[in-house]
Amino acid sequence: MRLRITLEGRRYDVDVEILPDTGDDAPEDEGLAVPESVLQPPLLPDTRDEDKICRSPIAGMIVEVRAVAGRPIGKGEPLAVIDAMKMHSTIGAPLDGWVEEVMVVSGDMVKPGQILCRLS
Repeated sequence: MRLRITLEGRRYDVDVEILPDTGDDAPEDEGLAVPESVLQPPLLPDTRDEDKICRSPIAGMIVEVRAVAGRPIGKGEPLAVIDAMKMHSTIGAPLDGWVEEVMVVSGDMVKPGQILCRLS
């Protein structure tokens, strides 16, 4: 099968081979250690430390925390849900990264600008 992929504005024509599902998803070389830093998505060159902090945009009560420390998260994926005046607002991740630390739990009252979690 022939496909065209566009990456960073450049087009690449690639050949793709569909392999039968053998049910064996184990890596070919299990002795190979993959550093965790390789698994983390790269940060944009202009990413500041402040960009990696997720803050509450409103005052309210945390009704659900979806972020889990040590797990990857994509830009816009839900981190937490805040109840403000009986209306639920979902707070998304400001960028792709790994959840480094979660500072709130369900039931916490938060103020605008309060840190919800840090990403790395």
